Amino acid sequence: MTTRETRGLELKQSVTRTFLKTVSAFANYGTGRIIFGIDDDGKIVGLANPIGDCLKVENMINNCFEPVPRYTLEPDDRRKTITLTVFEGADKPYRCSGKAYIRNDSSTVEVNRLEYGRLVLEGNNTSYDELPSPAQGLKFTLLEKHLCGTLGIESLSGDVMRTLELMTQDGAYTNAAEMLADSNAF
Repeated sequence: MTTRETRGLELKQSVTRTFLKTVSAFANYGTGRIIFGIDDDGKIVGLANPIGDCLKVENMINNCFEPVPRYTLEPDDRRKTITLTVFEGADKPYRCSGKAYIRNDSSTVEVNRLEYGRLVLEGNNTSYDELPSPAQGLKFTLLEKHLCGTLGIESLSGDVMRTLELMTQDGAYTNAAEMLADSNAF
């Protein structure tokens, strides 16, 4: 068997803490597998105790993560390997020891501040354009003209703005609204 590491596959010769960063990356960005008992060249080296190592992996994940990602462990007694499948989750960011990670081809690196903020928004099921804009004194002359002509509405009322998700339920303009305003910081 010749296997190489990829964005969705990590190979580990033994069970050490180094795999935990990759668990974070898979839970944050896309389902992936980690196979224990295979070296970096794809050669099966086996584990001395796959069943005991399954418990070790499970405990390491459960003790390290906040929140704990969804995963499965499949020991292979014949090859003496373990396949850990980590599923992408909805409760992002999945952090190990307070840090979130991303997979870059066959390596795993810590996310930067900007990407961490994006993960937080995604975990809250919120995007940047849905957030309240810091600018609230916005004018929509051009947008109103086009919408009135195209949709046949009388004016760009608060109800219309909320329907278009350009205004929050509390009446604040969103970042999407600022992007469509007559003048904006974008």
